[in-house]
Amino acid sequence: MRSLLRNNQPLQRFFLGQLIQRTSDWIDIIVLNWAILQITHDPMALALLNMMRLLPQLIFAFITGKVVDCMQAIKLMYTVHACNILLTVILCFSFYERQLYMIYAVIAVRAYVQSIDNIQRNKVLPNFTAADKLKQIISMNALLINITRIIGPFIGGILLAYTTYELLLLIPVLSSVCVILLNKTLPHQNVQYKEHNIVQYFKTHKVILHIMITSMISMFFGFSFTIVLPIIVKQTLNQGALMYAVYTAVLALGSVTVLMCFMDQHKQTTICALNQWSVLFSLSIVMMLVQHTYIFMIAIFIMGFASQGFRTTHRVLVQQYTEEQYKGTVLSVTMMDRGFIPLGGMMLTYLYTTFGINVMFTTMFIGLVCVTLLCIYMKWEEKRDGTYIQSVK
Repeated sequence: MRSLLRNNQPLQRFFLGQLIQRTSDWIDIIVLNWAILQITHDPMALALLNMMRLLPQLIFAFITGKVVDCMQAIKLMYTVHACNILLTVILCFSFYERQLYMIYAVIAVRAYVQSIDNIQRNKVLPNFTAADKLKQIISMNALLINITRIIGPFIGGILLAYTTYELLLLIPVLSSVCVILLNKTLPHQNVQYKEHNIVQYFKTHKVILHIMITSMISMFFGFSFTIVLPIIVKQTLNQGALMYAVYTAVLALGSVTVLMCFMDQHKQTTICALNQWSVLFSLSIVMMLVQHTYIFMIAIFIMGFASQGFRTTHRVLVQQYTEEQYKGTVLSVTMMDRGFIPLGGMMLTYLYTTFGINVMFTTMFIGLVCVTLLCIYMKWEEKRDGTYIQSVK
């Protein structure tokens, strides 16, 4: 991986831009949440804020994908970041005028623009290097995103302590300028976009649809655990904010560990690997039933390790099995799976508060077992039907 980066300056600039952009996104999330709370003093306003950030990507997934597929990457990059700069300036003005409905509207539009950027950056990744390095660069990209999940909120908290949120709201403008300067050009894709029937594509390439379903189920039943983690720490384990921070760090450590392993791995990604990660993910839930501090911490690490392994394997398989013409749309629909995390979190919270932690963990385990069964079915289809995978290569 070091030699790949050392000899590929465009990829270096791309990853540096990704690091700046995603760190800025996390700072912006922290600042926006704090600013809304300062203005409204209403926790429900925070829920509405995050809903406005999430809904556009869910509702317009197919449109987003088609836009990414039908525009050249470099033109789309300039357009997206120009819009991001303009919308950020309008958002700052809206906060200055305390126009709450205007704030929500601009946040929703900007969230949609940023989702386009996220999809197109994932789509263009394979074009920086040879196909056999796909797992390494996707793993590196995921590693950078996990690093920004740690440093972004930390930087955001420090900045809020020393300056006003009105000034910090302009940070996305600076990040967009940095990304444009770093990525003046992006790899050219020699693809002629003609017919673009995504529904028919899914019908004839069922393996992609099945892979996407496994991710949606895992997000709903597994990844949503992070939403109920603070409640479990406080009410079941009887621990404070410090231990919650420790558990969160251990979860991130598990993710970073598996990504470091992936970057040095050259084996081709298979459905069998997806199945193995789902089994390990399920095992971490079983361990949590013990509810002992040290075992719980080990289980948290395994969950971070297995869930990130599952997610990265999933993303590699989607890139590996999707034709270039449809990659934008398929990635857009695939990355929509994150929208199932808050939905699953609502369900897990209800189960925890109504029936207790054991029922919640049992439900999570059953959901992840369904993922494993679907992976087993995909392996069976691969052996039974020679066109199940070959038709998409």
